[in-house]
Amino acid sequence: MNEFEERLLKHGFSCKDLQKLQQITRNTEFETSTLQSLIIDLSKRFWGGVIGSLILVIIAVYGITHSDEANFVSYFIALGFGFLVVYFVTPMRLSWKAYTFIKKKKLLICS
Repeated sequence: MNEFEERLLKHGFSCKDLQKLQQITRNTEFETSTLQSLIIDLSKRFWGGVIGSLILVIIAVYGITHSDEANFVSYFIALGFGFLVVYFVTPMRLSWKAYTFIKKKKLLICS
């Protein structure tokens, strides 16, 4: 285990998370993909996932308050699909850990 992986373990990543991240770096078509670049990419995806989820929640609230029973089912199906897309495009748990890791790292560098 290298130094970067040890730092990730100290900042909240589990061994299972590291194995998943290493599998992703091995399975990408880009040879230059590293664990560091994947962590940076995940930290950038965090806010996209949050914004996407907030948009879906706003649509859900609007749909619940302004639709009749027939439209409620279609709202439910569409929102379920939307949340699944956001969940799989942005793995929120890993992206949150990556975001906090990058943020702590920047705070350490600045101070």
